[in-house]
Amino acid sequence: MYDIEVKNVSVYYDSVCALRNVNLKVKHKDFLGILGPNGGGKTTLLKTLLGLIKPTEGEVKIGKGGLIGYVPQYTNFNKDFPISVLDVVLMGLLPKRMKWFHKYLKKDIDKAENIMKELNIFEFKDRQISQLSGGQMQKVLIARALVMEPTILLLDEPTASIDANAKTEIYALLKELNEKMTIIIVSHDVGVISSYITSVACINKTLHQHENEFGVDQDTLEKVYGCPVDMIAHGKIPHRVFREHESEEIKND
Repeated sequence: MYDIEVKNVSVYYDSVCALRNVNLKVKHKDFLGILGPNGGGKTTLLKTLLGLIKPTEGEVKIGKGGLIGYVPQYTNFNKDFPISVLDVVLMGLLPKRMKWFHKYLKKDIDKAENIMKELNIFEFKDRQISQLSGGQMQKVLIARALVMEPTILLLDEPTASIDANAKTEIYALLKELNEKMTIIIVSHDVGVISSYITSVACINKTLHQHENEFGVDQDTLEKVYGCPVDMIAHGKIPHRVFREHESEEIKND
C-alpha cells in the first residue's frame, strides 16, 4: 500500500523538459528526502504531487483518503504582509469556495490554537508575522499545513535561511510528526536530513529512488550532482557536498 505512486511522469514547460519519465513510490509513514541541484525539478515534482501542475505524460496516484498538507519555501513568503500568526494558521482551514468576509467558527480557532500549543508558538498568536524569527515563521507555516489534519506533508526547503539551532528543532519536529503521517521534504541539507529520512530520491530531471540504512550513499549523490562529492561524516552521517562541477543528469535504473 502506497500513499503516493508516480508512474512515468514527464513535465514540459513548452519545449523545456522539467521532469522526464519519473517513477516514484512512497509508502505510508515514509520520510522521503528529495535531493538534487538547482533547476533539477524538485519543486516541479512537489507541485505535480499537489496537483498544481498537470503532467505532460504519465500519472500521479494519491492513496485513498490521502490529504496533502504543503509547506512552501519560507524565502517565498511575504512576511511583511500585515497579518497575525493566528490568522496565518487559520488560513489552513479556509474552504475552497470562500465567501467574502469569511468568519471562522470557535472550533476552528480552538483547533488552530491547539496546533500552535503543540508546536510551542502559542505565545506568538497575536504577533504580526514580521516580528518572528526565521525558525518561528517556519513553525507557523507548518502549523498552517497541520491544522487541516493531512495524512501526507510536503515541505519545500523548510530550513532555508534559518540558523543551525532552528534547523535541528524543525527536523526533530518533523521526525515526531512522521510517527503519524507520511513526510516528503525537499532539502539541500544532505548531511542533516540523512539522520532523519528513511529513503531518498535524487532528481535531476530524471529520478533515482534509493533506500538503505544510511539514507543516501556517495555514488548516488555524485551521479545526481554530476560531480565528485566530498563527504565529511559525523559517525555514519554524510555531511557536505563541495567542488565546482558541470551539470549531468542521472539516468533511471
